[in-house]
Amino acid sequence: MNKRRTFCKISFFSIAVALFLISSTALITAAESVSPAITETRITTSALACNADIYGDKIAFLDDRNGNPDIYMYDLSTSRETQITTSGSAHQPVIYGNRIVWMDQRNGNADIYMYDLSSSRETQITTNASDQMNPAIYGDRIVWEDFRNGNYYDIYMYDLSTSEEKKIDAIGLDPAIYGDRIVWYDGRNGNADIYMYDLSTSEETQITTDTSYQQFPSIYGNRIVWEDWRNENPDVYMYDLSTSREERITTNASVYDPAIYGDKIVWTDDRDEEYDNDIYMYDLSTNTETKITTSKLAFYPAIYDNKIVWHDWRNGGRDIYMATVSEEGLEPVLPVADFSASPSTGEAPLAVTFIDKSTGSPSSWSWNFGDRSISTAQNPVHTYNKVGKYTVSLTVGNAAGNDNKKVSKCIIVKKNFKK
Repeated sequence: MNKRRTFCKISFFSIAVALFLISSTALITAAESVSPAITETRITTSALACNADIYGDKIAFLDDRNGNPDIYMYDLSTSRETQITTSGSAHQPVIYGNRIVWMDQRNGNADIYMYDLSSSRETQITTNASDQMNPAIYGDRIVWEDFRNGNYYDIYMYDLSTSEEKKIDAIGLDPAIYGDRIVWYDGRNGNADIYMYDLSTSEETQITTDTSYQQFPSIYGNRIVWEDWRNENPDVYMYDLSTSREERITTNASVYDPAIYGDKIVWTDDRDEEYDNDIYMYDLSTNTETKITTSKLAFYPAIYDNKIVWHDWRNGGRDIYMATVSEEGLEPVLPVADFSASPSTGEAPLAVTFIDKSTGSPSSWSWNFGDRSISTAQNPVHTYNKVGKYTVSLTVGNAAGNDNKKVSKCIIVKKNFKK
């Protein structure tokens, strides 16, 4: 789920300028393929709605239709809209299951509130007199930015199942959560880096180490995406915790506000012309990029399964739209073989870890290690017992076909003089 870091009550010009200043980008070359079918639905008609989030058939959003910001929910299964708050001071809604969480200024400061759709009950999560903002929720856990200690925001978490609150990090901003993992961006090193905290191990991990700015992370499963300024313009990058591999997703240097669900990453993109913003999607399973909107006035996407929501200015005001992406009829993409080996040289016996870096979603792997040994594992470990220079090849395949990569003298095994 992607969090909304803006308030609705700003002009279109102000939004455009702000977006230009905080954009981001990323790199993977998109393969040519048949475009998926996109069905677009307009969710609101108030011309004052924004900051949509989606979970299942439910869309939560912010709407100023009554003169002040309140949270609304639209149920796709019943085509019914429900007003969730009446405080007139609610912002930044996020949704998970039957729970909607937001930031509310009804008490003169910003507090975190939650509404349970199954019980029609509202709960105030934070009660201290400072500001709590940018909430995110997964299961029973709610995380947010907290200013109670002054000077900097801290990351806090509240567990609904235990009614316990926990401080996660100092100097943290824009948290996101999935399962036991919380991610945020942090200025402790003088620039902004992405960090992760694992609740199951109580361990913190620094995800990025570049000296530029990495910010606004989103997480799903083992994958973290964020905006990255290392190339002087904003890109979207991704880090896979299962492989410890970082990938650049886009290269057009005009991308920001990424969100991820499953194999799909969405973002806002103004590649065609400055301030002409559209929603794009990248599918990691097919290595294909798809342009979702053509209005040039689309902002802040959120994604759940094959549904993407955003707010759009095409009718002179802000309304919530949804795109349903159908992959029926898509042709599979031919995989491209690639791999790395570590270490590539050393004394016998030498244990080498081979990492598959192929693109195009291969479903089969065939390794030839050059010493009459083979493997069909995706990321095998092979031990070379004899001195020599070994040529390694990898063949990957899927329904579209096969591809092979061969590297001569890939592994160099030297004599062990200690024996």
